[in-house]
Amino acid sequence: MIVLFKLLIADDEALVCIGLQSMLKWEAYGIEIVGVAHNGAEAEEMIDALRPDLVITDIKMPVKTGLQVAESVRKKYGRIPLFMILTSYEEFEYARSAIEVQAVDYLIKLELNAQTLGESVKKAVAMLEEHNAKESYPNWLHRSNLHALRDKFFIRLFNHLFENKNQYLLQKEDLELDLSSPAYVVCICRISGPDSVPPRGDKLVALCSSTVQMAKDTLASVRPCYVTSLDLRNFAITLPVSGTDPEGWKAEVEQLLNEMATVLRNYFNVSVIGAVGYAVEDPYLLHESYLAARRALPTAIEKQAFVFFAQGRRVELEPPLFDYAKSRLEIRRAFEEIDTGALHAIITNMIEVFEGRPDLLVPATDAACNVLYMAASLLADGENMVEQIFEHEPEGYRAIYKKHTIEGVIDWLIRFRDGCCEILSSRRQSYKEQIVKNVQDYIKRNLDSKLSLNQVATMFNFSPNYLSHLFSKTAKVNFVEYVTETKMAAAKEMMSRGEGRIYEISQKLGYDSAFYFSKVFKKVEGISPREYMQRMESK
Repeated sequence: MIVLFKLLIADDEALVCIGLQSMLKWEAYGIEIVGVAHNGAEAEEMIDALRPDLVITDIKMPVKTGLQVAESVRKKYGRIPLFMILTSYEEFEYARSAIEVQAVDYLIKLELNAQTLGESVKKAVAMLEEHNAKESYPNWLHRSNLHALRDKFFIRLFNHLFENKNQYLLQKEDLELDLSSPAYVVCICRISGPDSVPPRGDKLVALCSSTVQMAKDTLASVRPCYVTSLDLRNFAITLPVSGTDPEGWKAEVEQLLNEMATVLRNYFNVSVIGAVGYAVEDPYLLHESYLAARRALPTAIEKQAFVFFAQGRRVELEPPLFDYAKSRLEIRRAFEEIDTGALHAIITNMIEVFEGRPDLLVPATDAACNVLYMAASLLADGENMVEQIFEHEPEGYRAIYKKHTIEGVIDWLIRFRDGCCEILSSRRQSYKEQIVKNVQDYIKRNLDSKLSLNQVATMFNFSPNYLSHLFSKTAKVNFVEYVTETKMAAAKEMMSRGEGRIYEISQKLGYDSAFYFSKVFKKVEGISPREYMQRMESK
C-alpha cells in the first residue's frame, strides 16, 4: 500500500515506543512512522517540523503532558494532526480531557494489543481519508515512505552510486536532508549477542530492528544524525562533527557511541561495537569515510570496542576492494531497462572471475554486496525483491555476510542472479507501470518546480531518453504533456478556491511568467485564466 499518512509516536518510556512501532505492520494501514519523541516539548517541536497526520501520545510525559501538546497543536493547526491518547490510568478526568482536545481514541496501555491498536488506527485512517476527501489534492503534499527513501539515499552515498554530484544534490533536497554541518563522519556498528540462546529467524530480525530503532532514538536525543540499516547486524551512523581534525571531536564521539552501546545492552542484552572513519567536509564524499570505517571494522571486532580509522587522521586510501566502476553503468542500465539478459551475463562474468579463487574471498563478498546495494537502491521495490529471493534463508539476503568461503559467495551470487532474472522477467510490465506511477506522484508533489525531463530523470536515476520513452509508452501521454495537464488541473482547483491572482497562481506552479502561464492555460483549456475565473464567479 502507498504511504499516505505520517505518524509521530510520543512516550517517555522507550520500550513503549518500540512496542508501538513493532505492534503493527504500519505500511498495511498506509502509515509511515516519521518520528519518536520522549517528552511533550520534543513532541511539539517534531510536530511543527514533521507535520504528521496522526500522533499517538502518552498523557503523562515530562515537560508537557500529551493533553497539553494536543491542545497547543490544535490551536495552531486545527483538526490535523489527529491525536490518539495513551495512559496507564483509567480515570474519567483524563478521558474527558481527551474528548475536549478531540482525540480519536483513548487507550489503556495495559489493554493495548495489536487488535485494539489496529481498530483504533483504522478509525483514525477513516477520519483522515474523510478529511482529505474534502481537500483538492492533499495526498500530493504527503511524502511517500520518506525513511526508506532516505535509507536508500545513504546506501547510494556510502557506495558511491550517484552518477554525479548534481544528482546527489537534487535527491538530498527532495528528501529534505540537512547536511549543512562543518563536517561529517561515518561509524559502522555491529550488533552481536545476546550471549545466551541467540534468537533466529523472525525473532532475530525483530531484535536487530528494535536495537537499531533504539540506537536512532538514543542518538537523536543528543544530536541530529542519520542512522541507516546496512543489513541484519550492521548499521551506519552519519554524525555531524566540528571539523576534519579529530582532536576536536574524537573524545565526544567516542563517549556518545559508548553511551549508546550501554543503553542498547541494558535494554536488549546485546553488544554493539563499531569503527569510525575520518571526517569529510563535503557530505558527497561520505563514501570515503564509510570505506575507512569498513577497513577498521575487523580491528573493532577483534577488540570488541569502538575504534577510529588511523586514529582519526585522514590517510591516502588504497583502491577499493572491488572496483565496480566499469560494471556500474552496465548494471544500472540492466536494472533500469529490466534487461534480464544483460543482468544475467554481468553477474555470470563476475562469478567466473572469482570461481576457484579462495584468495579473492574479500573482493568477492564486496562485489556481491555492491550488486545487492544497487538492486536495493535502483529498483523501486528492490529490497522486497531480494527478500523474496532469499526467503528460505534464516537471515534472508543478509546471509551474504555469513559466507566464509568463495564457494559460499558464488552460491549466493548464483541464487541472486537467477532469482532477479526470474522475478524481473515475470513482472516487467507491472514494474514499469510502478516506475511511471512513482514519477507521476513526484510530479504532483513538486508542482511548484519547473519539472524538466532532465531534472526528473536525474531524480530517478534514469537517462532522459529512457524515461521519456518509458513514460510515453506506459502512460499513453508524453512527459511534457502530463506535466502541463497536471499543472493546469491544479491551477483550476486554485482558481475555484480563490487562492490568489493569476500571477500568484502561476508562481505557485513554477512558472516564471504569468503571461506564459496564461498562454499555456488557454492552449489546454480553450479559454484564458481570467475568463475561467469569471465563469467560476458567475456560477
